[in-house]
Amino acid sequence: MQPMAAPLHSKNICSLSFGLLGLATMLMSTGCASRPYPKNNGGDASPFYIYLVPLILANEVALFAIEKKKENAADVVAAKKLALVRRFDELHRSVSSGDAAMQYELGFCYLHARGATYDAAQAAFWFRKSAEQGFAEAQNDLGLCYFNEIGVKLDKVEACAWWSLAAPVHERAKASLDYVVADTEKRMSKEAFAAFRASVRRRAEEIKKL
Repeated sequence: MQPMAAPLHSKNICSLSFGLLGLATMLMSTGCASRPYPKNNGGDASPFYIYLVPLILANEVALFAIEKKKENAADVVAAKKLALVRRFDELHRSVSSGDAAMQYELGFCYLHARGATYDAAQAAFWFRKSAEQGFAEAQNDLGLCYFNEIGVKLDKVEACAWWSLAAPVHERAKASLDYVVADTEKRMSKEAFAAFRASVRRRAEEIKKL
């Protein structure tokens, strides 16, 4: 039996050496192999420990992959935030040209804090600038601002006036207008509702003349 012991011992030592070398390499390259693992109390490497080393290395590789994935995800989020900030800065520099689409997008950035600090008043301001040029998306959102009191005072007549201008080409504006008009009719007398509709039409005509 004695001649068989030496080759087995040498093989175990060799495997252990490669395992420890791999673990040391992982420690130096990733910095994540700092968790405690069971140590062998005997002088020789036991078969259990020999099998444990590959598991340790596999665990470290898996942990490294997870940490790397988190880092990549964080990098993607940071890149998106930077892109939003750059787009906001670009819009802020360009809106002086009077482009309605850019004015609307700048208002959208303020309203949804995309690259900018949330500012409802600025959102409504730029929606109005764009809406006055006939940009339907801005007319719809400005109507929502008046109806929901976002950056401006609550004014259902003003909201419906802007929605009525956008309604021919904007489905959501038409849906909002129809809903508010129907709901208002239920809450008012015939005379009051007729006056409300007349106010909406009159305000819409005033806006068209701007």
